[in-house]
Amino acid sequence: MQKRITALLTTICLIIMAASLTGCGGKTSAEESSGRAAVCYVIAPTANSQGLNFNSPLVQDTIYDTILNYGYISVVVVDGNPELVAADSYDIDAQYKNASKEKLKTDARSKATNLITYMENQIANDPQVDYLEGLRMAVRSLSSLEGYDSKTIILMGTALSTQGTLNFKNNLLSAEPDMVVDLLEEKEEIPNLDGITVVSQQMGDVASPQQKLSQAQKKCLQEIWAGIVERGGGTFVYNDIMANPVDTEITYPEVDNVELPTETPIVFDEGALDEDESLLENPVMLTEEQVSFVPDKATYLDEKEAVSTIQPIAAYLMENTQISIMLAGTTAGDEDSDYTMTLSKKRADAVRETLIHLGVDESRIVSVGLGSNNPWHVYGAGYEGSIAASNRAVVLLDASCDTAKEILSE
Repeated sequence: MQKRITALLTTICLIIMAASLTGCGGKTSAEESSGRAAVCYVIAPTANSQGLNFNSPLVQDTIYDTILNYGYISVVVVDGNPELVAADSYDIDAQYKNASKEKLKTDARSKATNLITYMENQIANDPQVDYLEGLRMAVRSLSSLEGYDSKTIILMGTALSTQGTLNFKNNLLSAEPDMVVDLLEEKEEIPNLDGITVVSQQMGDVASPQQKLSQAQKKCLQEIWAGIVERGGGTFVYNDIMANPVDTEITYPEVDNVELPTETPIVFDEGALDEDESLLENPVMLTEEQVSFVPDKATYLDEKEAVSTIQPIAAYLMENTQISIMLAGTTAGDEDSDYTMTLSKKRADAVRETLIHLGVDESRIVSVGLGSNNPWHVYGAGYEGSIAASNRAVVLLDASCDTAKEILSE
């Protein structure tokens, strides 16, 4: 994520000015601003989203300056079936470029106002929302253009897709952002963004009935999109511009709610035991790399290494005798059978037996097998790759936490 830029509006304006999209610095004439820009606005006027803010300086200034400097603007409306709804060059005949500065400015303002009004009147036509397909369409609208000094995509909306490969209903906010990007790359779903800057506005700004994202979940969402853009060769800019209120008079096509994880597992780190006594404040995951099993069996691949990993956990539990734990075995793949449920239970049992052998009272440990039917499972990852590996784990929980109680009650 070396090219990631997290900045407020001032920084964004500087970046856009450097890309010849002026306005934030007060430059208003074609002579003061150098270079022709090609800009695509990817807008998502959908359900479950705050109102899109077309009055932001990012939108107002870039449209005005792009038109004033004879650039190119396209618009993609994102819903379940994204559509390119506008694509225009704002170049004019050479004879008209000799008009007065005031005449050129007035003409640019008029065209900008008309375009913004057109964008404000767009609404989704199809259910759901597929931001990755919208981004891909924006790239296609810009990739063939020649003679432009910069290419920018301005992504306006929650970025919380409910359809397509990047479907957040698949529990993607429970996964490490790099793993999600790896999966997309493996599936060849990342568009070529060489030379393109992607600026986000209102990312994560959801509206009822969609549950509000926590700050950690917003950060995860931002990192996923930053990773997509950067892996595609582009530059990502996050922008925290305030959304508009939801227009309650408009009826939008349905967008499914993304069920948000209440507790995201953290990968076990022995070093954390020295810094934080509350090891089980969140579920703790023993990954396939840390405790490896023989494929399709509940036998450790390297018993000495597995015991070495588990030993600090046993020591922690022996020092904190007030804590009882649940061990939940999980598997890759999205479909369960008696075999996968039994296998995940036996793997949790194996870790339980190791903890008992290391001195933890057996009455303090309960083990369950959940297969793929667990709160942390990332769907659509199959059986290979980093996300599949993280789906295949043994998760430690405080037995008194709400998640453990829900599991035991089922």
